[in-house]
This record gives sequence, C-alpha cells and structure tokens, in this order.
Amino acid sequence: MTLRQQLILTALGLVCSFHAFAHESITTEARKNYLIKLQEQFQIQAANPAAPIKAKALFQLGLTLDEIRDLYNEDIISHGAVNGLESTVLLNELSKAGFKMEMSPKIGLYVSQLQYYRQALQLDDKAAYADHARYLLLKNHFYDSFSDNPLKPFSQTTKELTELIKMGEKLLKAKDANINPEEVKFILAIHYLQAMQQQLIGKEEGQRKFKKLLAELHKDYPQSLKPLTLEALNPGS
Repeated sequence: MTLRQQLILTALGLVCSFHAFAHESITTEARKNYLIKLQEQFQIQAANPAAPIKAKALFQLGLTLDEIRDLYNEDIISHGAVNGLESTVLLNELSKAGFKMEMSPKIGLYVSQLQYYRQALQLDDKAAYADHARYLLLKNHFYDSFSDNPLKPFSQTTKELTELIKMGEKLLKAKDANINPEEVKFILAIHYLQAMQQQLIGKEEGQRKFKKLLAELHKDYPQSLKPLTLEALNPGS
C-alpha cells in the first residue's frame, strides 16, 4: 500500500478494516436511497429558492456524492476495482442523472466534486455547516491533488495554495464536531512546506508555523503516523 493510500484510509477511519470489504459496499436499498436523496437535493436547488436554502441543498449534494465516492474508493484500494453489481448499477444511474463520478487517471480513484461546496459557500458562507464545507474542501482537494509525494501536487496555483492556507488557518479555530483537527493540522503543515518551496512565505516563518503544528500533533496524537510523515517530508524538523 502506498503512502497516499495509507493516508486516505486513515482519513476515512478505515485502517483497521482495510481487509474487511469482501462484501458489496452498496446494497439495492442503499442504491435507491442515494438516488432519491440526490434527486430531492437537486430539485430543491434547481427551483432557485432563497440563497440559504439553495446553499444547503448544494452542500448536501456534495456530502451525498462524497459518501458514495468514499465507498467506491474503498473498493478500489482494497480490491482494485468497484465491487458488486449494485455499485456498478449506481455508477451508471448517477451518470444518467447528471452526477457522473469522475476518476482521476493519475491516482486511479474517484475525485470529490468540490464545486458543490464552493457554490454553497459562495451563497452562504456563514451557515452552520460552513466550516464543515471548508474542511471538506481542504481535505478532499489535498487527497485528490497528488500521487506519491504531497509536496508535488499535480496542479495547484499560487492563488489556490494561498486560499487553502487561509482556509486551514481558519479551521484551526473551528468548533464543528465534523472537523478532524488532526487532519487540518497535518494538511496545513504540508501546505506550509509547499508555500516555502514556492517562496510564498519565508523559510523562517514557514518553519516556525510548521514546527508548531508538528509539536501539537506529537502531543495530541502520540500514536498517529502523521507526525512521522511530516518529519520525513521536512528532514530539518
């Protein structure tokens, strides 16, 4: 298993159950429920309601599609392909309904449809779920952005990196229970390393911020592999 796959499984909370996916991940009932939920959410936002209502429907669309995507990616990582008839049927039905799952040829996994979270935040960035949406943007962009080396993203502009850092720093103060502080600190620390490489921030400032997050990860998550990964990426730490 590659470093990237280990990080993804850890992020999904599935390291201990990596070999437990011999069964079909999507049942007939689950397939039908997913389609009903997506259609309901799509119809709400398509009716062009007030901005907060439309924003919430878009956010829920993103959540539902990410839930399905995670199941498919678990199958691919553990079996090499999407597993089961119902999963395959759902893939086809999603495409017909306008929710086609996009697979990255570079990583061989389905990528998150981040546009739903972005649109939701554009419409209502102070909603109760706004920090959750920002967290999913930060996390899913990160795990979809590289193959083996997180310091070498496929395509990430200076503007995008600056926005991701601002988002990560804001999430450090978030209180939403859906946000994993360990993930936020880990990803933000890597973005600091990227920023130093691109000379967006000075080395002294970047190392100071990086080492602060690394120390907090060591203290708060002593059994985690994430601090070891960060140290390997930044030997000077």
